Amino acid sequence: MFKALLAAITQLFMIGAAWAAGSLQFTCSGDRIEPAGLARAPITLSVVFSPANHVSKVMVGFGQRTVNAPVMSNNIIQLKFRTEDFTGEYFYYTRDLFLIYKSGHLARLACIPPQ
Repeated sequence: MFKALLAAITQLFMIGAAWAAGSLQFTCSGDRIEPAGLARAPITLSVVFSPANHVSKVMVGFGQRTVNAPVMSNNIIQLKFRTEDFTGEYFYYTRDLFLIYKSGHLARLACIPPQ
């Protein structure tokens, strides 16, 4: 009985470690808000965080264009990264992604893992 329990725990640990070494992929959608807050434009993008256990690389896909974004900071609550056009802030608990554009625009997106 003890050997079976130990084998099951070991297998779960190995599966968790394999998952953690992979990447996190999300589809994010929401609105891009004009600086005055009056107009909104829908926005959808894909984002890949890798490796999953301690993200050090971010790729943001805008359909036909993909941007690599260096990670500025990463902790258990927030992942912050920067591109040429915006700073991204992803919140792990809520899966909210905010894009703060240099132009003054703000995008708020909700991210979901692929089905």
